[in-house]
Amino acid sequence: MPISSPAALEPDYDACVIGAGPAGLACALRIHARGLRVLVLEAGGERPTPGRPDIIAADIVEPKWHDPPDLTSAAALGGTSHWWGGRTVPFDPVDFRHWPIRYGDMAPWFEHAAEFFGAKGVHETPAPGAFAKLTHFDAASDETWCPQINMAKRWRAAINAPDGPVVVLNARVVGLAIEGARVRGVRVRLGDAEKTARARHVVLACGGLGSLRLLLLAQRETPALFGGPEGPLGRGYMGHLTGAIADFCPADPSDADAFAFRPLGAGIDTRRRITARGETVEREGITNIAFWIDNAYNEDPTHGSSVASAKYLAARFASQLSLRGGTSIGAPLKPHLDNVARAPISAAVGLARALYLLSSAHITGRLPRSRRFTPASEGAWLMRYHAEQRPDADNRVSLSSAGADSVGLPRLSISFRFTDGDCESVVRAHELLDADLQQAGAGSLRWRGARETRLAMVSTYACDGYHQLGGAAMSVDPTRGVVDPQCRVHGLENLWVASSCAFPTGGQANPTLTVVALALRLAERLVTHSSAAV
Repeated sequence: MPISSPAALEPDYDACVIGAGPAGLACALRIHARGLRVLVLEAGGERPTPGRPDIIAADIVEPKWHDPPDLTSAAALGGTSHWWGGRTVPFDPVDFRHWPIRYGDMAPWFEHAAEFFGAKGVHETPAPGAFAKLTHFDAASDETWCPQINMAKRWRAAINAPDGPVVVLNARVVGLAIEGARVRGVRVRLGDAEKTARARHVVLACGGLGSLRLLLLAQRETPALFGGPEGPLGRGYMGHLTGAIADFCPADPSDADAFAFRPLGAGIDTRRRITARGETVEREGITNIAFWIDNAYNEDPTHGSSVASAKYLAARFASQLSLRGGTSIGAPLKPHLDNVARAPISAAVGLARALYLLSSAHITGRLPRSRRFTPASEGAWLMRYHAEQRPDADNRVSLSSAGADSVGLPRLSISFRFTDGDCESVVRAHELLDADLQQAGAGSLRWRGARETRLAMVSTYACDGYHQLGGAAMSVDPTRGVVDPQCRVHGLENLWVASSCAFPTGGQANPTLTVVALALRLAERLVTHSSAAV
């Protein structure tokens, strides 16, 4: 059962996993199931505390591009799985074109990771109708959504088992004690006391920024690590671009139903996406990207939906109350009132159902999924995208010299932005998709402005901080990366990274499934390593 006792740090362990989010729990539970003694250290408690920025205190150089870490990270048992949507989708083969490992190395671990989440790994269904004729894109790829988004709840029995791994909450790791080429101890703050935990192997699984912070602190104590201050550590930090710059107009409007959520059984939902084929990505020089249909923006009354307008009016009213006499901004109300007036009963029923589903989600951990999407206008649906960002050495995470957190550690400094090239790639991918849809007779895209406007819209939408990719990239060459293909830190025999900060590139997908796949692969490596050492 999770505890917060200093006595738990006294024994020596086979492995110490820092972080109890999905990657940390998956790694620790697999190691423990194979008979090794495991200690899990989690900086937070049973539940995350919104607006608690001190666990990962950071100064963001350009806030336009990156949300505050207290909004993007959750320090708690279960980590950010308290807040995410439950989307589980693997990286594509083309996403590994710049990795030192191949898709084939990861494919079995995607399935193990999907089992950990209770979802599916690689999942495809035949493309509907004319979409099967696409040549540069593919409409057979699905993403799945796990039935229980909170991994602390899903794995509660294993975590709380009397003979389970030792999990210590409110245990804030403040540094690594390094001697020569080994980590000899993990410095842990429990309340006002500082203790040392010892293990044969140490795994950093405390998120992208959390893991980078501990590596940067280690480099501060031992400057020659990771090629020194001008080496690769902290460089190439990435996220994803997401938004909508076009509407999708299928040739047959009923085809839109093929892109809605559908149940797979066992509480798993799936949704069809349109993805760029690997050869298209490489031939056209674009970054990888995925598209899907989504509900129209509630604030845009041209959707004509009484339910969507009712949701917008309810949110607008709640926002106005929170302003306490301040100035309210938003779309004009009359078009929304007109939509509601045309079908008031449907609006009331739809709003009540939405409130019920959201309330139920807080209790069950299962978020509501749309079985049909609200059109943006007649015959047209909002087309969302999720696109890769190229690594850029100027996007960097470092230790700040401007201030410290509550325990005296330096804050992080995050220098991060999206480039014109990132935005251009997104617009170019849309143009390629539009041509492919028309050539196949599947439909077309309807643009939300001229090309210059689209580029500006991509830039306006571009903001991340949730996925925290790169900065400790995987590489065979220690001058170009921080961890090796087995996720062991270069220059240290027993320090490992199970975090998205090890990604050399970001791909098109939400990284969570891939992070857990890496964590499980790493766990098996540690078991084998420990067995060979006996």
